[in-house]
Amino acid sequence: MNEVGRLFNNNELIVAEVLLSAEVMKAAVAYLEPHMEKHESATKGKIVLATVKGDVHDIGKNLVDIILRNNGYEVLNLGIKVPPQTLIEVYRQEKPDFIGLSGLLVKSAQQMVVTAQDLRAAGIHVPLLVGGAALSSTFTATKIAPAYGGPVLYAKDAMEGLELVNQLCHPRQREQLLRRVRAAQLAMQQRAAARQPAAAPVAASGQRSAVRQDVPVPQPPDYARHVLRHVPLEQIWPYLNPQMLYGKHMGLRGNVLKRFARGDPQAMAVKERVDTLFREAVAQNLLQAHGVYRFFPAQSQGNDLLVYDPEDRRTLLQRFTFPRQPGGRLLCLADYVRAVESGELDVVAFFVVTCGQGVRELAQQYKEAGEYVRSHALQALAIELAEAFAEKLHQDLRAAWGFPDPPELTMRERFQAKYRGVRVSFGYPACPNLEDQAKLFALLEPEEIGVQLTEGYMMDPEASVSALVFHHPEAEYFHADRA
Repeated sequence: MNEVGRLFNNNELIVAEVLLSAEVMKAAVAYLEPHMEKHESATKGKIVLATVKGDVHDIGKNLVDIILRNNGYEVLNLGIKVPPQTLIEVYRQEKPDFIGLSGLLVKSAQQMVVTAQDLRAAGIHVPLLVGGAALSSTFTATKIAPAYGGPVLYAKDAMEGLELVNQLCHPRQREQLLRRVRAAQLAMQQRAAARQPAAAPVAASGQRSAVRQDVPVPQPPDYARHVLRHVPLEQIWPYLNPQMLYGKHMGLRGNVLKRFARGDPQAMAVKERVDTLFREAVAQNLLQAHGVYRFFPAQSQGNDLLVYDPEDRRTLLQRFTFPRQPGGRLLCLADYVRAVESGELDVVAFFVVTCGQGVRELAQQYKEAGEYVRSHALQALAIELAEAFAEKLHQDLRAAWGFPDPPELTMRERFQAKYRGVRVSFGYPACPNLEDQAKLFALLEPEEIGVQLTEGYMMDPEASVSALVFHHPEAEYFHADRA
C-alpha cells in the first residue's frame, strides 16, 4: 500500500494510478467477498466493447474495459477484428445499454461507419461510444452519427469514456448530455457542408515536384533477404521514445525526461514499475524482437514506384502507386527515386519488425489475474519497443547504405527524423493505401517472423512496424492530400 500512497499524493490522476486503484479494488473485493451475503450484484449498466473488423489494436479498448469494470459496469469485451454481425448477435442475446467501438487507423474509422450502418439496419439504437487514434469529434459527427441514427459519442480517451457512460446512466444528465452532443454535432455537420471545397486540383499528367533527380545513388552492401531473430532487447531499449511510453501510454503529463531529471515522485514511481517490467521481460524472455529487411533495385514512372527482382533486374516484382500533392509543391514518394527515363536503377529498402509475439495472450493472463498495471504496461512496452526496433534498424540501414548518421546526432533528433532519407508506413499521410501492405508482405514474407496480415491489411500482432525506406537527401514526411 505504500506505493498506492506515493502515487496518490499528487492530485493529478494518471493511467498508471487508475489501473493501480483497480488492482487494489479487485484485491479488496476478493478479500471481503467470503464474508458478504450472497446476492446477485447490481451493476450500473452493461456495455459491449469491440475493436472493429480488420483491426488488431486492443490496448486502448482493454484500458476502457478495466476502468469501466472498476467503476461498477458489466463489460462484454469481444476482442479484436469483430465483424458487425457478431456485434448484432451479441446485442440481441445480451441487450447491453451501450456499445463501444475502437480502432486505430483511418481504415478502422471507415469500418466504424460501415458497422454503424449495419447496426442501424438491424434496428439497434443504443448509445454508441467510439474512440481511437484515427477518430475525431468532427469525423464522428459528420460520418458515423449520420450512418447510425442513434446517439453516437466520441471519447478521446478512456477517462472521458467513463465520464460519458456515467452521464448516460443518470436520467437527467443523460438528456442534457445528448442534447449537447446533438447540438454540437449538428453545428459540425453544418460547418462541414458550408465549407465543402471544390474538387482538389489534380496534377497534370507528367508533372513532378522539384525534388532533385541527379543525386548519386548509394549502393547497398547486398540485395539479400535478412532475417533477424531474437535481437537483444537491451540493444533496442536506447532507441525507445520515453515520451511515448511513459507519457502517451502510462499517462505522465508534460516532458517526462524533465520530470525524471528532477526526481518527480509520481514520475519516478511509474518509471520504476515499467523499467522493472522491462528487466523481467529481458530475464524471462517475455518479449522477443524479430525482423526482416531487404534492399531492392527500383525506379519511378510518374507516380509509380517500380520494384525489381534483385536477381534479375529486368523483372518487375511490385508496382506501388502513390498520390501526388495537389498544387503547391506536388510532392510524391515516387519522386525520391530515379525515373525510368534516366536509364539508371535506384535503390529502396523494406522492412518489418515485431516485438508482439505472445503479448496479447500474456497481457490477458495478467489482466484476468487482476494485475492491471502489468497487463497494460506489457502491451505498451511491446508497442514502443517495436517502434524503437524500427528506429534502430533504420539507423543500421543508413549506415550499411553508406551514409551513417553524424556522431553528434542525438536520439531526440532521430525521433524528429533529422537524418538523411525517410521511412514511411502504408496507411499514413504520404502513402495512405493500406492495401499496399500485401505487396510489401509479398516482397519480404514476414510470416516467417510471426507477423500476419488481417483481412483489413493490418499487421498482427499489434506490436509490429513495417516501412518503405528512401535514401534521397530531400526526402521528407508530407500529407499527400495537402498542398
